[in-house]
Amino acid sequence: MEQLSAHAQAGAGLGILHRSDMFAAVDNTVTLPGYTRADVAVFYSLTERWRLQANLENLLDKQYYLNADSNTNISPGSPRRSVWD
Repeated sequence: MEQLSAHAQAGAGLGILHRSDMFAAVDNTVTLPGYTRADVAVFYSLTERWRLQANLENLLDKQYYLNADSNTNISPGSPRRSVWD
């Protein structure tokens, strides 16, 4: 069994994603509102080869529209979600 080093590393990260208003299609009749989304991550290195990591996407659980393929085919963004690696 490998022993944890006294120099184990931990860290955190913050990501901010901003998109301004955009049109849903080339006819410019439907506008998707802009949004700002925050994501966070924390990690802890157990060894040189193993690391625990947790990510939280859409920290503030904002409702937003990710993209559109037409004026009637608009994709909502994901609600808050966690990912564990």
